[in-house]
Amino acid sequence: MNLASRPFAEMKEESHFQEGDEVLFMPGSAFAVEAIELNEKSQLYTIKLKLCDDDEIQKGFHKKNIFKGDRDTVRELFNHMGTSTLVHECSNLDQLYNHMIKLFSFDKLIEFDYLKAMGSIYFKNKNFQLSIHYFERCLALSQTIVHSEEKDIAELYCSIAESHYRLRNYNQTINFYHKALNLNSLPSSKVIMPHSYLGFSYLTRADWSNVDDISSAKYHLQQVLYIDLENEILGDGKIIDIYQALGDINEYQNDPNSALDYYTQALELCESNQWTDDSNEFKEKIQAIKSHITESEQCKT
Repeated sequence: MNLASRPFAEMKEESHFQEGDEVLFMPGSAFAVEAIELNEKSQLYTIKLKLCDDDEIQKGFHKKNIFKGDRDTVRELFNHMGTSTLVHECSNLDQLYNHMIKLFSFDKLIEFDYLKAMGSIYFKNKNFQLSIHYFERCLALSQTIVHSEEKDIAELYCSIAESHYRLRNYNQTINFYHKALNLNSLPSSKVIMPHSYLGFSYLTRADWSNVDDISSAKYHLQQVLYIDLENEILGDGKIIDIYQALGDINEYQNDPNSALDYYTQALELCESNQWTDDSNEFKEKIQAIKSHITESEQCKT
């Protein structure tokens, strides 16, 4: 098992109880409770445990510092909230926040991290209305914090924008992603997704009837490819979607040669991944464009 935990071993062959499984764990091993389930028939509880690795064990020691009022530890815990299953007392963000705000009254950074963590958890749980609510509260609070990092503000804009994208609020998506990009504070690895979401938001909003939106979609999707060429961030599936969108855009703009180029690149990726259905779709598109180009050339002659 690939787990950086305390050593353990199966002891079934050495056990006096051959009818059951037996595992010996080294002293100091730690477990997290993942679920407690009641068997309605037997009225017995089944407790499912997870063996924690050394990193999780270390995070578990946050509990000792939290109740001593360790401010930096609390801020770090907010950032990890939702991923750590060790600190039962802190599994509820509101409970943790209410406790810490008594120790650090009017601490805006504690409140900032709390609101951001709440937004992240609601986003993870696909409650995008509430994720927007908490991210916007966090954004408003950041305006009152002296020397707020522009990078933090840009990331909040992105979080709000992506929440709107999930709700198909494309106008808001476009608005907040532009605010994020205008700050020029995000690294390339975090700029690529705003361009991607902007491209598809413009394209969806345009519905093939708004020329300006289609041109904007083309620009942002091309930016995605430029950034990915240098950083290799996206997977093949995402790149194929972008090639297809750019092929469709160029075909709409009556540029069959560029469309053919994008469809061909998409086909090559599909074939390298053995995605047969997608390959057939692009083959049909390529054949249709080639036929159109041939007919156009014949008409000219």
